[in-house]
Amino acid sequence: MKKQNRRAQILALVVLTFVLIQSAVAQTKTNTNTQKRAAGLPSWTWPAKLDAVAAAPKNHQIVYEDNNIRVLQVICPPGNEEPVHTHRYKSTMWFTHSAHFIYYNYVKDKNGRLVKKDSTEVNGFPAEALNKGQAVDRECPHSIKNMGTDTLMAYRVEYKKNLKN
Repeated sequence: MKKQNRRAQILALVVLTFVLIQSAVAQTKTNTNTQKRAAGLPSWTWPAKLDAVAAAPKNHQIVYEDNNIRVLQVICPPGNEEPVHTHRYKSTMWFTHSAHFIYYNYVKDKNGRLVKKDSTEVNGFPAEALNKGQAVDRECPHSIKNMGTDTLMAYRVEYKKNLKN
């Protein structure tokens, strides 16, 4: 497990270094609204209280954050269901530890309350899929319930700005 954690840390550092180099090129603006317009990000209608770190802090730990990116460690212990949350930014995500889980999507009902819409059951990932980054779009309200006996763990680099080549 130590070797796997070490590989995950090295991969996180490589991705983080790449992102930081890309971010350093971007011009920093002081006004948040100007930053969002300059970044070319579409509007986001979900409230800040549903942000992963605010809504599910036991499952989403900030590893690093600046004006351009936020790196999260995502942990879901066996039997745990994350509180409903969102991810407003596109990201790169990779799983370091797999588990059997259910991914739930939520929508607002006629009274404005969030209710489960549908779900996808994932019976873990094969070993060759671990520690490989994948692009993830913004995520509307959702949660994950760990149905297995192993802790589900991933890292996520969220891009607060659209990066240019």
